[in-house]
Amino acid sequence: MKLCQRSRAAWIICCAAVLFSTCKSVPGNLALKSSPKLTVEEFNALDWQRQVEALEAITSSNRVREDDRIIASALIDDDSAVIVAALETTWRLERDDNLPKIIELLDSTDPIIRWRALLVIEKIGSDAEALEQVARMLNDKEWMVREAAYRTLRTYKKERKEKTYFYTVLFKLNEKNPQVVAEIYRTLVWYDDDSAWPYLIKRSYHCKSASELILVMRELARTKTREAQVRLKTLTRSQSVIVRTEATTLLSDYF
Repeated sequence: MKLCQRSRAAWIICCAAVLFSTCKSVPGNLALKSSPKLTVEEFNALDWQRQVEALEAITSSNRVREDDRIIASALIDDDSAVIVAALETTWRLERDDNLPKIIELLDSTDPIIRWRALLVIEKIGSDAEALEQVARMLNDKEWMVREAAYRTLRTYKKERKEKTYFYTVLFKLNEKNPQVVAEIYRTLVWYDDDSAWPYLIKRSYHCKSASELILVMRELARTKTREAQVRLKTLTRSQSVIVRTEATTLLSDYF
């Protein structure tokens, strides 16, 4: 009997503790939601982890002018994690106020910052900004930066018309990374320049793998030219089953 009473008493105490902690946590959560906005001075006084959290909060809340000042300050912070978070916030909010600062970040020694900066420029950059700097990133030592650079290049209507970097792209067909190679092919097709097709057809004879050949075939098919059709018909007799299948499918879809 005493054991049962003790067990019951322990159970009551446990429930009371849970109830107390639950009730106690509610005002804290409410206080967090209703906490005042940080000033840029207060933001700069935080450690990098709290700064990152503050930037994440800006993304999901109603912005005020002070938030824009905080983002601008974070973009020139000494800590790369804070800069990356600021770039992510800018990308999500699609704000172009700090575009000049973001263009400068393409010279960062941190590849993640260069990559993130390109993603922002790709999303919010204008035709009047950063084309030369973006083209320079086609030679970056990090493959993910090069991949982003080709996508960003395709956002410039002026470049598609004037083709300033067309041959720069064309002569990068010896790229080793398959993800970057795919972006090169897409960029060449985007230029819509007849002088690119012979190079693509020639490349189809020298691809280093079936997966790369399929990439070439797909981009050739989108041109809907007679030369592409003939090349695809030839590839329907390839020794590779997946190449034959892909060539047959592309002929059916495009021709």
